[in-house]
Amino acid sequence: MKKTVFIALISVSGSVFGQQDIQFTQTASSPFLINPAAGGLMNVAEVVVGNRLQYAGIDGRPMTTFAGIQSMVRFKKRKSKALLNELSSIGQTFYSTPQRTVSYKQVAGLTFINDVIGPFTRTSVKGNIGVHIPLSQKLNAGIGLGVGWSNFGIDNSKVTMSTPDDKAYVNYIGIAASQNYLDAQAGLVVYNDRLLVSLSGSQLFNNKTRLSDITTESTFQPHLYALASYRFDLGKNYGLEPIVQFRSVKNAPVSYDLAMRLHYMRLGWVSLSYRRQSSIGVGFGINLLARFNVSYSFEFGNGVTEKFGNTSHEVRLGFIFGHKRNMNKEFKQDEKPNPAPDEAKPEQKPAE
Repeated sequence: MKKTVFIALISVSGSVFGQQDIQFTQTASSPFLINPAAGGLMNVAEVVVGNRLQYAGIDGRPMTTFAGIQSMVRFKKRKSKALLNELSSIGQTFYSTPQRTVSYKQVAGLTFINDVIGPFTRTSVKGNIGVHIPLSQKLNAGIGLGVGWSNFGIDNSKVTMSTPDDKAYVNYIGIAASQNYLDAQAGLVVYNDRLLVSLSGSQLFNNKTRLSDITTESTFQPHLYALASYRFDLGKNYGLEPIVQFRSVKNAPVSYDLAMRLHYMRLGWVSLSYRRQSSIGVGFGINLLARFNVSYSFEFGNGVTEKFGNTSHEVRLGFIFGHKRNMNKEFKQDEKPNPAPDEAKPEQKPAE
Protein backbone atom coordinates (compact mmCIF):
# COMPACT_ATOMS: atom_id res chain seq x y z
CA MET A 1 0.00 0.00 0.00
CA LYS A 2 2.74 2.44 0.93
CA LYS A 3 4.55 1.57 -2.28
CA THR A 4 1.40 2.42 -4.22
CA VAL A 5 1.20 5.76 -2.43
CA PHE A 6 4.85 6.41 -3.27
CA ILE A 7 4.28 5.66 -6.97
CA ALA A 8 1.38 8.08 -6.88
CA LEU A 9 3.71 10.69 -5.40
CA ILE A 10 6.15 10.19 -8.26
CA SER A 11 3.29 10.50 -10.76
CA VAL A 12 2.23 13.78 -9.22
CA SER A 13 5.81 15.07 -9.23
CA GLY A 14 6.18 14.12 -12.88
CA SER A 15 2.94 15.91 -13.69
CA VAL A 16 4.20 19.06 -11.99
CA PHE A 17 7.00 19.31 -14.56
CA GLY A 18 5.39 17.34 -17.37
CA GLN A 19 2.42 19.68 -17.56
CA GLN A 20 4.32 22.92 -16.93
CA ASP A 21 7.60 23.51 -18.70
CA ILE A 22 9.58 26.71 -18.24
CA GLN A 23 7.93 30.05 -18.96
CA PHE A 24 9.36 33.54 -19.13
CA THR A 25 7.87 37.01 -19.38
CA GLN A 26 10.85 38.32 -21.37
CA THR A 27 10.98 35.55 -23.98
CA ALA A 28 11.15 38.08 -26.82
CA SER A 29 14.47 39.37 -25.42
CA SER A 30 16.11 35.90 -25.42
CA PRO A 31 14.06 33.59 -27.68
CA PHE A 32 16.99 31.17 -28.06
CA LEU A 33 16.32 29.92 -24.50
CA ILE A 34 13.23 28.05 -25.78
CA ASN A 35 13.97 27.89 -29.51
CA PRO A 36 17.34 26.50 -30.71
CA ALA A 37 16.81 28.17 -34.11
CA ALA A 38 16.62 31.66 -32.57
CA GLY A 39 20.33 32.22 -32.04
CA GLY A 40 22.41 34.42 -34.29
CA LEU A 41 19.59 36.79 -35.20
CA MET A 42 22.05 39.69 -34.90
CA ASN A 43 25.68 39.83 -36.01
CA VAL A 44 26.89 39.82 -32.42
CA ALA A 45 27.37 37.10 -29.83
CA GLU A 46 25.37 37.24 -26.60
CA VAL A 47 25.58 35.85 -23.08
CA VAL A 48 22.56 36.03 -20.77
CA VAL A 49 21.93 35.03 -17.15
CA GLY A 50 18.78 35.53 -15.12
CA ASN A 51 16.30 34.39 -12.52
CA ARG A 52 12.52 34.14 -12.32
CA LEU A 53 10.73 33.87 -8.97
CA GLN A 54 6.97 33.14 -8.94
CA TYR A 55 4.51 33.35 -6.03
CA ALA A 56 7.13 35.25 -4.08
CA GLY A 57 5.27 35.08 -0.76
CA ILE A 58 4.63 31.32 -0.73
CA ASP A 59 6.90 28.55 0.59
CA GLY A 60 8.00 26.10 -2.08
CA ARG A 61 7.43 28.73 -4.77
CA PRO A 62 8.61 28.04 -8.34
CA MET A 63 12.03 29.49 -9.16
CA THR A 64 13.88 29.29 -12.45
CA THR A 65 17.55 30.16 -12.96
CA PHE A 66 18.79 30.36 -16.53
CA ALA A 67 21.93 31.11 -18.53
CA GLY A 68 22.91 30.84 -22.16
CA ILE A 69 25.24 31.87 -24.93
CA GLN A 70 24.47 32.15 -28.63
CA SER A 71 26.27 33.38 -31.72
CA MET A 72 26.81 33.03 -35.42
CA VAL A 73 29.58 30.52 -36.13
CA ARG A 74 31.65 29.41 -39.09
CA PHE A 75 32.43 25.72 -39.47
CA LYS A 76 34.83 26.29 -42.39
CA LYS A 77 37.60 28.83 -42.06
CA ARG A 78 37.46 31.34 -44.87
CA LYS A 79 39.51 34.38 -45.77
CA SER A 80 36.56 36.73 -45.68
CA LYS A 81 35.38 39.62 -43.57
CA ALA A 82 34.84 39.14 -39.84
CA LEU A 83 31.88 36.98 -38.92
CA LEU A 84 30.62 39.26 -36.15
CA ASN A 85 30.11 43.00 -36.35
CA GLU A 86 32.56 45.38 -34.76
CA LEU A 87 31.03 47.17 -31.78
CA SER A 88 31.90 50.85 -31.89
CA SER A 89 30.18 52.01 -28.69
CA ILE A 90 33.24 51.88 -26.42
CA GLY A 91 33.11 54.74 -23.90
CA GLN A 92 29.38 55.32 -24.27
CA THR A 93 27.07 55.08 -21.27
CA PHE A 94 24.20 53.83 -23.42
CA TYR A 95 24.23 52.00 -26.75
CA SER A 96 21.75 51.07 -29.46
CA THR A 97 20.60 47.46 -29.70
CA PRO A 98 22.17 45.86 -32.83
CA GLN A 99 19.71 45.14 -35.60
CA ARG A 100 18.72 41.68 -36.77
CA THR A 101 20.37 40.90 -40.09
CA VAL A 102 19.31 38.98 -43.21
CA SER A 103 21.94 36.61 -44.64
CA TYR A 104 23.06 32.99 -44.73
CA LYS A 105 24.13 32.00 -41.22
CA GLN A 106 25.31 29.05 -39.20
CA VAL A 107 24.41 29.46 -35.54
CA ALA A 108 25.20 27.66 -32.30
CA GLY A 109 24.51 28.05 -28.61
CA LEU A 110 24.43 26.52 -25.16
CA THR A 111 21.66 26.84 -22.54
CA PHE A 112 21.43 25.99 -18.84
CA ILE A 113 18.11 25.96 -16.94
CA ASN A 114 17.41 25.00 -13.33
CA ASP A 115 13.74 24.82 -12.36
CA VAL A 116 12.60 24.30 -8.75
CA ILE A 117 9.06 23.78 -7.40
CA GLY A 118 8.95 22.83 -3.72
CA PRO A 119 11.07 19.66 -3.29
CA PHE A 120 11.09 18.95 -7.05
CA THR A 121 14.07 20.08 -9.12
CA ARG A 122 14.88 19.81 -12.79
CA THR A 123 18.14 20.85 -14.41
CA SER A 124 18.94 20.80 -18.11
CA VAL A 125 21.96 21.61 -20.27
CA LYS A 126 21.53 21.65 -24.05
CA GLY A 127 23.71 22.40 -27.04
CA ASN A 128 21.97 24.10 -29.95
CA ILE A 129 22.79 24.32 -33.64
CA GLY A 130 20.95 25.88 -36.56
CA VAL A 131 21.04 27.22 -40.10
CA HIS A 132 19.46 30.44 -41.44
CA ILE A 133 18.83 31.29 -45.09
CA PRO A 134 17.39 34.39 -46.79
CA LEU A 135 13.85 34.03 -48.12
CA SER A 136 14.22 37.42 -49.78
CA GLN A 137 16.45 40.48 -49.46
CA LYS A 138 14.45 41.56 -46.40
CA LEU A 139 13.42 38.29 -44.72
CA ASN A 140 15.33 35.40 -43.14
CA ALA A 141 14.25 31.92 -42.00
CA GLY A 142 16.03 29.35 -39.87
CA ILE A 143 15.72 25.90 -38.32
CA GLY A 144 17.48 24.55 -35.26
CA LEU A 145 17.92 21.53 -33.02
CA GLY A 146 18.95 21.30 -29.38
CA VAL A 147 20.00 18.10 -27.60
CA GLY A 148 21.31 17.61 -24.09
CA TRP A 149 21.16 16.20 -20.59
CA SER A 150 18.36 16.69 -18.08
CA ASN A 151 17.99 15.66 -14.46
CA PHE A 152 14.79 15.41 -12.45
CA GLY A 153 15.01 14.88 -8.72
CA ILE A 154 13.50 15.36 -5.29
CA ASP A 155 15.32 17.29 -2.58
CA ASN A 156 14.89 15.18 0.56
CA SER A 157 15.66 18.13 2.83
CA LYS A 158 12.49 19.89 1.61
CA VAL A 159 10.15 16.93 2.15
CA THR A 160 7.97 16.95 5.28
CA MET A 161 6.30 13.61 6.11
CA SER A 162 3.07 13.37 8.10
CA THR A 163 4.42 10.09 9.51
CA PRO A 164 8.01 10.39 10.80
CA ASP A 165 10.47 7.73 9.55
CA ASP A 166 8.00 6.50 6.92
CA LYS A 167 9.47 3.20 5.64
CA ALA A 168 8.15 3.59 2.09
CA TYR A 169 9.85 6.98 1.80
CA VAL A 170 13.12 5.75 3.35
CA ASN A 171 13.22 2.56 1.24
CA TYR A 172 12.41 4.14 -2.11
CA ILE A 173 12.57 7.88 -2.51
CA GLY A 174 15.23 8.32 0.19
CA ILE A 175 17.70 6.11 -1.67
CA ALA A 176 17.92 7.63 -5.14
CA ALA A 177 15.42 10.40 -5.76
CA SER A 178 16.95 11.39 -9.07
CA GLN A 179 16.57 10.63 -12.77
CA ASN A 180 18.94 11.46 -15.64
CA TYR A 181 17.67 11.40 -19.20
CA LEU A 182 18.40 12.62 -22.73
CA ASP A 183 16.14 15.38 -24.03
CA ALA A 184 15.70 17.42 -27.19
CA GLN A 185 14.04 20.52 -28.57
CA ALA A 186 13.60 21.86 -32.11
CA GLY A 187 12.33 25.02 -33.71
CA LEU A 188 12.05 27.35 -36.66
CA VAL A 189 12.19 31.12 -36.91
CA VAL A 190 11.26 33.78 -39.49
CA TYR A 191 12.53 37.30 -38.94
CA ASN A 192 13.93 40.63 -40.04
CA ASP A 193 14.74 43.75 -38.05
CA ARG A 194 11.05 44.43 -37.33
CA LEU A 195 9.40 41.00 -37.44
CA LEU A 196 10.02 37.91 -35.30
CA VAL A 197 8.02 34.67 -35.59
CA SER A 198 9.22 31.70 -33.52
CA LEU A 199 7.81 28.14 -33.32
CA SER A 200 9.45 25.50 -31.14
CA GLY A 201 8.87 22.27 -29.26
CA SER A 202 10.52 20.97 -26.08
CA GLN A 203 10.65 17.63 -24.23
CA LEU A 204 10.36 15.92 -27.60
CA PHE A 205 11.39 12.46 -26.36
CA ASN A 206 8.36 12.24 -24.04
CA ASN A 207 10.45 10.50 -21.34
CA LYS A 208 8.68 8.60 -18.57
CA THR A 209 9.25 9.53 -14.94
CA ARG A 210 11.55 6.97 -13.33
CA LEU A 211 12.93 7.10 -9.78
CA SER A 212 14.52 4.36 -7.71
CA ASP A 213 13.93 1.79 -10.49
CA ILE A 214 10.22 2.56 -10.50
CA THR A 215 8.83 3.57 -13.90
CA THR A 216 5.44 5.28 -13.95
CA GLU A 217 3.01 6.24 -16.69
CA SER A 218 3.69 9.91 -15.97
CA THR A 219 5.79 11.53 -18.70
CA PHE A 220 7.60 14.78 -19.42
CA GLN A 221 5.18 15.70 -22.16
CA PRO A 222 6.16 17.68 -25.27
CA HIS A 223 5.39 21.40 -25.19
CA LEU A 224 4.71 23.69 -28.13
CA TYR A 225 5.73 27.35 -28.01
CA ALA A 226 4.77 30.11 -30.43
CA LEU A 227 5.90 33.73 -30.32
CA ALA A 228 5.27 36.64 -32.69
CA SER A 229 6.27 40.30 -32.49
CA TYR A 230 6.49 43.30 -34.83
CA ARG A 231 7.99 46.71 -34.21
CA PHE A 232 6.26 49.85 -35.52
CA ASP A 233 8.02 53.21 -35.66
CA LEU A 234 6.46 56.12 -33.80
CA GLY A 235 8.36 59.05 -35.24
CA LYS A 236 12.17 59.11 -35.19
CA ASN A 237 12.80 58.22 -31.56
CA TYR A 238 10.12 55.75 -30.49
CA GLY A 239 8.91 52.30 -31.49
CA LEU A 240 5.91 50.20 -30.43
CA GLU A 241 6.23 46.39 -30.34
CA PRO A 242 3.19 44.15 -29.70
CA ILE A 243 4.14 40.61 -28.59
CA VAL A 244 2.00 37.44 -28.50
CA GLN A 245 3.12 34.16 -26.91
CA PHE A 246 1.36 30.77 -26.76
CA ARG A 247 2.22 27.59 -24.84
CA SER A 248 0.44 24.31 -25.38
CA VAL A 249 0.72 20.84 -23.84
CA LYS A 250 -1.54 17.80 -24.00
CA ASN A 251 -4.38 17.62 -21.43
CA ALA A 252 -3.87 21.23 -20.31
CA PRO A 253 -5.51 24.51 -21.41
CA VAL A 254 -3.58 26.69 -23.83
CA SER A 255 -1.70 29.47 -22.06
CA TYR A 256 -1.04 32.78 -23.74
CA ASP A 257 0.65 36.10 -22.99
CA LEU A 258 -0.08 39.48 -24.54
CA ALA A 259 2.49 42.25 -24.18
CA MET A 260 3.36 45.68 -25.51
CA ARG A 261 6.83 47.24 -25.41
CA LEU A 262 7.55 50.92 -26.00
CA HIS A 263 11.12 51.45 -27.26
CA TYR A 264 13.16 54.63 -27.09
CA MET A 265 15.87 55.04 -29.74
CA ARG A 266 16.83 51.34 -29.45
CA LEU A 267 18.40 52.25 -26.10
CA GLY A 268 15.71 50.80 -23.81
CA TRP A 269 12.06 49.92 -23.39
CA VAL A 270 9.14 49.73 -20.96
CA SER A 271 6.43 47.06 -21.17
CA LEU A 272 2.95 46.05 -20.08
CA SER A 273 1.89 42.38 -20.20
CA TYR A 274 -1.05 40.06 -19.46
CA ARG A 275 -0.95 36.30 -18.89
CA ARG A 276 -4.20 34.37 -19.28
CA GLN A 277 -5.99 33.93 -15.93
CA SER A 278 -2.73 34.42 -14.10
CA SER A 279 -1.08 37.83 -13.95
CA ILE A 280 -0.59 41.38 -15.16
CA GLY A 281 2.97 42.64 -15.44
CA VAL A 282 5.12 45.68 -16.02
CA GLY A 283 8.79 45.80 -16.96
CA PHE A 284 11.72 47.72 -18.37
CA GLY A 285 15.01 47.12 -20.16
CA ILE A 286 18.02 49.32 -20.80
CA ASN A 287 21.42 49.06 -22.54
CA LEU A 288 24.36 50.16 -20.40
CA LEU A 289 28.15 50.57 -20.51
CA ALA A 290 28.65 49.73 -24.19
CA ARG A 291 28.14 45.99 -23.78
CA PHE A 292 25.65 45.25 -20.98
CA ASN A 293 21.87 45.21 -20.89
CA VAL A 294 19.56 44.64 -17.95
CA SER A 295 15.80 44.06 -17.82
CA TYR A 296 13.29 43.45 -15.05
CA SER A 297 9.63 42.38 -14.97
CA PHE A 298 7.18 42.42 -12.08
CA GLU A 299 3.86 40.55 -12.18
CA PHE A 300 0.95 40.58 -9.75
CA GLY A 301 -1.83 38.02 -9.50
CA ASN A 302 -4.95 38.17 -11.61
CA GLY A 303 -7.87 35.77 -11.88
CA VAL A 304 -7.48 32.36 -10.24
CA THR A 305 -4.02 33.12 -8.83
CA GLU A 306 -4.96 36.42 -7.20
CA LYS A 307 -6.11 34.78 -3.96
CA PHE A 308 -2.65 33.25 -3.52
CA GLY A 309 -1.02 36.67 -3.46
CA ASN A 310 0.78 35.88 -6.70
CA THR A 311 3.68 38.25 -7.32
CA SER A 312 6.55 37.31 -9.62
CA HIS A 313 9.95 38.84 -10.35
CA GLU A 314 12.10 38.21 -13.40
CA VAL A 315 15.61 39.66 -13.82
CA ARG A 316 17.76 39.25 -16.92
CA LEU A 317 21.37 40.40 -17.47
CA GLY A 318 22.94 40.35 -20.92
CA PHE A 319 26.36 40.94 -22.42
CA ILE A 320 27.07 41.30 -26.15
CA PHE A 321 30.39 41.14 -27.94
CA GLY A 322 31.54 41.25 -31.53
CA HIS A 323 34.57 41.50 -33.78
CA LYS A 324 37.57 43.17 -32.19
CA ARG A 325 39.62 45.26 -34.55
CA ASN A 326 43.35 44.51 -34.76
CA MET A 327 44.50 48.12 -34.40
CA ASN A 328 48.24 47.22 -34.29
CA LYS A 329 47.94 45.46 -37.64
CA GLU A 330 46.11 48.44 -39.12
CA PHE A 331 48.74 50.87 -37.80
CA LYS A 332 51.56 48.79 -39.29
CA GLN A 333 49.81 48.76 -42.64
CA ASP A 334 49.43 52.55 -42.48
CA GLU A 335 53.15 52.94 -41.70
CA LYS A 336 54.30 51.08 -44.80
CA PRO A 337 55.81 53.51 -47.35
CA ASN A 338 53.87 53.93 -50.55
CA PRO A 339 55.73 52.76 -53.69
CA ALA A 340 57.27 55.60 -55.66
CA PRO A 341 55.31 56.42 -58.77
CA ASP A 342 56.89 55.50 -62.09
CA GLU A 343 58.86 58.30 -63.68
CA ALA A 344 57.08 59.89 -66.54
CA LYS A 345 58.23 58.54 -69.85
CA PRO A 346 58.55 60.82 -72.91
CA GLU A 347 55.72 60.43 -75.30
CA GLN A 348 56.63 58.51 -78.41
CA LYS A 349 55.51 59.83 -81.72
CA PRO A 350 53.69 57.35 -83.83
CA ALA A 351 55.64 56.04 -86.79
CA GLU A 352 54.75 57.77 -90.04
